[in-house]
Amino acid sequence: MLEQIKAMKYKKQYAYIAGGGLILAILYILISIYITSLAYKTIINLPEISPTDYGLQYEEVEFQSTDNSELTLRGWWIPNESKNTIIYLHGIDSNRAGHTSEQTVPPGLEVLKHMYTMGYSIFTFDLRGHGVSDTAKVGLGVKEVADIKGAINYLESTKNVEKVALYGISYGAVLAILAANVDDNVKGIFIDSPYNMITDLITGEIPRRTPIPGFIAGLLSQGIVWSSIWLEGINLDEISPYESIKDLGYPILMVHCKDDKRIPIYHSDQINANAPQDTLYHKFENCDGHGKAYESNKTYYLGFAKTYFNRIFQ
Repeated sequence: MLEQIKAMKYKKQYAYIAGGGLILAILYILISIYITSLAYKTIINLPEISPTDYGLQYEEVEFQSTDNSELTLRGWWIPNESKNTIIYLHGIDSNRAGHTSEQTVPPGLEVLKHMYTMGYSIFTFDLRGHGVSDTAKVGLGVKEVADIKGAINYLESTKNVEKVALYGISYGAVLAILAANVDDNVKGIFIDSPYNMITDLITGEIPRRTPIPGFIAGLLSQGIVWSSIWLEGINLDEISPYESIKDLGYPILMVHCKDDKRIPIYHSDQINANAPQDTLYHKFENCDGHGKAYESNKTYYLGFAKTYFNRIFQ
């Protein structure tokens, strides 16, 4: 009799444990799905400045992405005497002006004005789901490559552009890497503060885009990876600039702040380890924020850019 009572007691304990485990598993899955659904939503910031604010004449243009999504993307064409063109790729939640009201670093347009002064034409546009381009979810580079290809196709067919360089910062820097081989007319990429493995950033980036604390996001990281595959068809583990960079047939220019907390410099170190020969990699001292290399030393930043562009556009 005692043995039967003990057996029943153990069965109840196992049932409670199994039931509790099942509830935890369901919660894990549901919260992971919730976080993923929020994280892929874009935060739209409209351009508040234009090339006119920097004394530049420009044309409003629109073109199509090449992934059959029927998305219309919108940008600014800033022509120069040279058809050699720099395509600017803005960061996450930013826009073609490289500026939002909250940011403390100079606008991307300020840097582009200097690149225009170097003699190059400039093309800057709002990525899908950003600025005034058509609404869409964040594509984490997997989908935005088609946006960049659409931009290059537009320049080739309507502006007779034959050589381009991609200049991207943060999220845009990763897009530049992933799109570096999308067209034979891409002759170089200038990347500022890229990340390598996006899964390394989950605990820092999820709280920026959702109400979920970083430590919870960290615990749910694998669930977020699975949910991303299931909901969006995107495998976060397969987004690897480190792997993409080794396929390039030309050197790159890369810069990063040594004390970047949002995207630590080890990301660029990893990318550089696989970068083509003669790549130029500069670590900026005395800049303690993300994407602040230009602000910390404008002379060096623009000097590196000028040297690199002169080299690739020969």
